[in-house]
Amino acid sequence: MTIRELLSENMIEIGAALYSKDEALDELIRLQKQGGMIHNPGALKREIIRREKAGNSAAGCRIAIPDVAHSGSAKTAISVVTVKDGIEYGAPDKRRVKLLFMIAGKSGSDEHQRVKAQLQKLLSDPAFTAQLCAAQDQKEFLSLIEYKEKRNHTPSPL
Repeated sequence: MTIRELLSENMIEIGAALYSKDEALDELIRLQKQGGMIHNPGALKREIIRREKAGNSAAGCRIAIPDVAHSGSAKTAISVVTVKDGIEYGAPDKRRVKLLFMIAGKSGSDEHQRVKAQLQKLLSDPAFTAQLCAAQDQKEFLSLIEYKEKRNHTPSPL
């Protein structure tokens, strides 16, 4: 399975006007619910907050990837938000985060961790992440992901 296969237009928000880490997490959770991937946003929020307390999910290079095996997820899903001006997220490089991917995996599985590793590899190219941040809409964002995955021929660990 590719990252592109885990993404859908209705779970991506481009150019969000968000001002805090908490707002960003709420928006990512809202997108998971909107996409039909979760039924209890409050439970996901509690699990994500617990995960963030264990270790900040900011990856540096203006990226954060909060992930959790969620008790209310039937399957692994990814929601995405790009934030025009970035938000303070406690990143190790002290830069504002502009690109956030939330991975909610099926409870009892480590699939979300494999997806996160695959996503981190995909996002390791700063020029590519800049293109994602500059995407004008969901279709362009998805096209960029699809093109990058095809170009890399990255075998999926899933």
